[in-house]
Amino acid sequence: MTLKTFHFAGVASMNITLGVPRIKEIINASKLINGPIINAPLVANHNERSARIVKARLEKTYLGDVTSVIEEMYSNDSMYLGIHIDMETVQRLQLEVTLDSIKWSIINAPKLKITADQIQIIPRKNRIRVYVDTNLADGEKVLPFYQKLMFLRRVLPGVVIKGLPKAGRTVINKNSKNEYELLVEGYGLLDVMTTDGVVGTHTMPNHIMEAQSVLGIEAARNCIIKEISYTMDSHGLKVDPRHMMLLGDIMCYKGEVLGITRFGIAKMKDSVLMLASFEKTTDHLFDAALYSKRDAIEGVSECIIMGNPANDIGTSAACLVSEVPKLPPRRKVLFY
Repeated sequence: MTLKTFHFAGVASMNITLGVPRIKEIINASKLINGPIINAPLVANHNERSARIVKARLEKTYLGDVTSVIEEMYSNDSMYLGIHIDMETVQRLQLEVTLDSIKWSIINAPKLKITADQIQIIPRKNRIRVYVDTNLADGEKVLPFYQKLMFLRRVLPGVVIKGLPKAGRTVINKNSKNEYELLVEGYGLLDVMTTDGVVGTHTMPNHIMEAQSVLGIEAARNCIIKEISYTMDSHGLKVDPRHMMLLGDIMCYKGEVLGITRFGIAKMKDSVLMLASFEKTTDHLFDAALYSKRDAIEGVSECIIMGNPANDIGTSAACLVSEVPKLPPRRKVLFY
């Protein structure tokens, strides 16, 4: 297994963490991972145009992507920015936006503080005018109007006009069944599942903690098994599925995803010797002596440390299915 691999199989433009770093992310139950990807199957999975329409609903699109020109206009009593919207680009990207929706995206953008009175729509020319507010409130610092205009010109191209807030780039992929699906970079599983055109019941992320928060602990367990299996198969390694199922059960049997770290193991079991055998040995032993903790020596690790046989391990449900054949009575030997 390679130490670092960042490539999504079958899609050259998508980067995903594989190898040892990916196994480490899964086992440690990391809250933030490198390359979170949501696999979103489509309702119309044989139509490329429908896939592009759904992609436009998910992928984050900025005002600068559909703007051809931004002009500075000055007059005796006002100044404004003239934004030319390229409708051909809007149609080519299959964006479901209008001039009015772009206006409200600008109004709702944080830190701009633009009101509806400052925006004028000119439908015939596909233009939007954003006026600079020349009125100052009491106690407000005086900022030259030209600097306000330059601030708007710098910030407006970065206003999000379409797409999910936590989702990044979206790629259309054709899977092994010759069906179209979407690969969404970023987070926001619940928003992706509820988007029109996406089969929400089959949408699955590669982020285990997000699967737990949205779909529950059983989905997180299945995600752990699936991601470890995918990572191993990507490097040509065959692992018995029972080992991966056991790992998923151990990480999820408490009702939450617990990583195989000293913090996760501390929540799993209270055995002092088992915690000391993992990490920070002296700290656990000193704390146990200070607080007079007791260890029943029941687990495998504790029994090995103390040199005792591991008792009460397993289900003790083994039994013989068939009867043991009886041996014939021994004959006396006539000659020695």
